Amino acid sequence: MKRVWSLFAVVVMAAPASAQIVVDGTKDAGYGVALAVQTVETGFGDANPNNGSELDAGYALISGGQFYLMLTGNVEANFNKLEIFIDSKAGGQSVFDSSGNDGAGAMDGLVFDAGFTADYHIIVRRGNDGGNDKLDIDFANLGAQSASGYLDVIGGSTGSGTTGTGVNASAISVAYDNSNVAGVGGGAPNAANQAAAAAVTTGLELGIALSDLGYTGGPICVMAGQNNQGHNYWSNQFLGGLPAPQGNLGGDEIGGFTGEGAVDMTHFSGNQFFTVVPEPATLALVALAGLGMAAIRRRK
Repeated sequence: MKRVWSLFAVVVMAAPASAQIVVDGTKDAGYGVALAVQTVETGFGDANPNNGSELDAGYALISGGQFYLMLTGNVEANFNKLEIFIDSKAGGQSVFDSSGNDGAGAMDGLVFDAGFTADYHIIVRRGNDGGNDKLDIDFANLGAQSASGYLDVIGGSTGSGTTGTGVNASAISVAYDNSNVAGVGGGAPNAANQAAAAAVTTGLELGIALSDLGYTGGPICVMAGQNNQGHNYWSNQFLGGLPAPQGNLGGDEIGGFTGEGAVDMTHFSGNQFFTVVPEPATLALVALAGLGMAAIRRRK
């Protein structure tokens, strides 16, 4: 048992300093290279004065008991819904079945790419409510069919803050920086300038406890997509990106409005998700936790 805890201490001390993340809406060096970069110019209003909706690049890190996610770009201040799906454990949904929150049932029947089974669904919406700018977030456990919603998380529509607790036992760190004016343009369905997209360093950032994602080890997969207010008209902004040229999907995959958002991602080539591999230190910590529990059981 002493050997186990000695090794645990060595691994903790060896964790790289570069993995230090501050959830403030600006990409830290600890994220490393982008795991997904936008492939098409946005069809959701890049040129409007409030900065339209664009997903430039996706970064993520599994470190220190947290899952850090950085989506660079902009979320338009009109209460459109940024949909984030997380595949963090065995099982999950290959076809979306909402937990019943925020009208997300309009997407029931959404088919995920092969190899992606969603366990959790996060909704981010930003806008002005009665004269007050705000950013709201929902966290849904799809397996348990439960969800918690948190209003005005950052005390405005830009800044940083934390949610309360509910379905998530630990508060989620949330930050948003709307300062980007570069990245992809508004020329959908044209291919994006990926170098410009990868150069963006600000946007939405989250820090979620791994325990709230049911995480026990291995990679985590993320699919992010920009939807409208009713969850029933998809833009063309996904990470991983759609193959160019590609306009907004809408509800029928070709830009039409059908009143529902149950598109089929297997109809598009490539993966509309990206994969996050844990740091070696995180893998070692998970393994050591298992060894420690086993040793405790033997002693009993």
